[in-house]
Amino acid sequence: MSGRAVKKVRVVLGARVRALREDLGYTQRALGRRARLSGKFIGEVERGEKSITIDSLYRVAQALKTPLGELTSMNGDDRTSRRLRKR
Repeated sequence: MSGRAVKKVRVVLGARVRALREDLGYTQRALGRRARLSGKFIGEVERGEKSITIDSLYRVAQALKTPLGELTSMNGDDRTSRRLRKR
């Protein structure tokens, strides 16, 4: 996978995390606490600036009350993608 493709995956993933977080009314700090990560790191992930480990991503998915597959799907036909298109 090229560097550009990896960046796109990070950006899409970050947008999904942000959309779900905002739908739940969580701040980045609140999500970070629930996932045992820093709010600053959540912000970096949402902006596509940082990669996230599968362990941390799993905790974020649990904190967002969504299946891990919803965050990682790249087919654009999942619930989170539809939610992003509505914005």
